[in-house]
Amino acid sequence: MAEPDFKNLNQTIKSSGAAWIAAKTSHSKYWGLPASTSLFGLALDPEKALAESLAARRTEPRRMMAVAPPPKRVDWRSSKNKNYVTPVRDQGSCGACVSFATCAVLESRSLIATGKPGVDLDLSEAHLFFCGTKNACAVGWTYEPAMAFAKKNGVGKEADFPYTPGNQACRAIDPVVKVKTYTGWASTMARKQALTRGPVVGGLQVFGDFYAYAGGVYQHVGGDFVGWHAVAIVGYDDVAGCWIAKNSWGTGWGELGFFRIAYGDCGIDNKVMFYEPEVRVLAGAGLA
Repeated sequence: MAEPDFKNLNQTIKSSGAAWIAAKTSHSKYWGLPASTSLFGLALDPEKALAESLAARRTEPRRMMAVAPPPKRVDWRSSKNKNYVTPVRDQGSCGACVSFATCAVLESRSLIATGKPGVDLDLSEAHLFFCGTKNACAVGWTYEPAMAFAKKNGVGKEADFPYTPGNQACRAIDPVVKVKTYTGWASTMARKQALTRGPVVGGLQVFGDFYAYAGGVYQHVGGDFVGWHAVAIVGYDDVAGCWIAKNSWGTGWGELGFFRIAYGDCGIDNKVMFYEPEVRVLAGAGLA
């Protein structure tokens, strides 16, 4: 597997006016390889997703009229000097990003709901993914079925059904968190309002240069389209003009597994919805 020419890529970044750094990461070795769902896993129908987003945008402004403007910056890793974001996980070579993004958001929302910052609530991505959909490492999944499974069945703990990056048989375990309701948001104002309540599930188009992202505010400057990817959006920054997100590629990529992406880049604002769940934390979560 080849690495990109980092010197040329950084020159391209600079000349384009972008403000991020390319370097060797845990995923830069995938540069130049054909698209592979196993590294991503958002099985999106682009036309349907765009239609849903446009329809939501027509109604959301009226719903937001009576809502106070959101703050200029939200980051749930440092909300009033407290961290409500659990550690970065690694999906490995299985297209389970929707499960990882959903679990990350449910973990954070559970800590917020119970007032327990700094706790590593580790939900089972395997429970959500391998019980919610069958043998899907190579084909991925979508947002709403994941939310629906978490609403009907709930999600248990990682310790009770550990994740490994390969198709596994469903294992029935006790849930510790359930989704009460969930809402899809399309407009920037609605998304920021949702983020004042906690992280949300989002997504983006991934291009080859994203593999080499090592920090800064990412903007696509090179490389072919390689897949659709679900991530947990944990905040935003109007001064830097970006969303703040938690990826599922381990800590050897990006800003220790997190990244910032410019507003409007890679379809994040107009080609995918942001999904906000309301959670119900059960006794087994250990957050009482």
